[in-house]
Amino acid sequence: MPQPKRPKSTLAVHVRDNTLLIPEDLFGFADARPIMSHGMAGIFHKLIRTDMTGVEFFTNAPCLAYVRRGRETFCDAEGREIVVGPGDMLFLPRQQHMVSDFHNADGPLEAWLFFFDPTVIAEFLRAASPAPVAGQGEAALFAGSARLEAFVSALPEVYGGMAAPAALVRAKLLELLMLLHLHDTAHQLYGFLMHQTQQAGRRNIRQVMRAHALEDLSVADYAKLSGRSLSAFQRDFKRAYGVPPSVWLRQARLEHAHGLVTGSQAPISEIAHTAGFADTSHFIRLFKARFNITPKQLRQDLSQ
Repeated sequence: MPQPKRPKSTLAVHVRDNTLLIPEDLFGFADARPIMSHGMAGIFHKLIRTDMTGVEFFTNAPCLAYVRRGRETFCDAEGREIVVGPGDMLFLPRQQHMVSDFHNADGPLEAWLFFFDPTVIAEFLRAASPAPVAGQGEAALFAGSARLEAFVSALPEVYGGMAAPAALVRAKLLELLMLLHLHDTAHQLYGFLMHQTQQAGRRNIRQVMRAHALEDLSVADYAKLSGRSLSAFQRDFKRAYGVPPSVWLRQARLEHAHGLVTGSQAPISEIAHTAGFADTSHFIRLFKARFNITPKQLRQDLSQ
């Protein structure tokens, strides 16, 4: 993975104005550094000494976060809150948007982040081969162990500053997974990684809708963009938003159009097209049904 050329700022400064993409954005900081990495696979260490609140981040690979010191609170897109304390492990699925908070009331936050690419996961699943278990598609909290602590303690001394080849990066990540698996009698780790493999072709629904909500696409088109069948998309969408896709899309587009009507002088036909409505007359009818006024009447009222 190429490392960006930039001065050594801090992760705490970077996240004030940016959504953190991990693992890609974890290079070049004074308070976060790679121990070894190749592609989307890697091992990173972070030591945060200042408060970091409201940090938005997005995972581009399955991640295991192990907290050695401090306490970090995570909140997912559904509003579910997870507190990770010393010795805890948090498994984060790929394509997960979350917000985290850390307060330095009891000292710094020290954590290790392990990212797994499909090759490492596939090799682990072949080697572990437990009985079938239910997959875990959400962020999941697990307890650490003394052996995990011993494993991470040795990493900087043995591998710090080393330009590790891809084979070594993957070997250490596989070693970690096998070590955790030996103590995981409920096979939670196996279920989590199996789910990641099964969902590898799927995209985060909220990410898809943020990027494409205003385009003139059908629900079936959105299902394809998300890597799901139509029925799976409708089920997962309602779980994420609480309403069917068609209802959410109509509301989102009309709210956007309302902002354009009141905040610009663009023609109504242009606003309809921008908001994802192919037919202007249909747009006007829906607008009036939603806001009890036509776009033209709304503008006239505002100009008086």
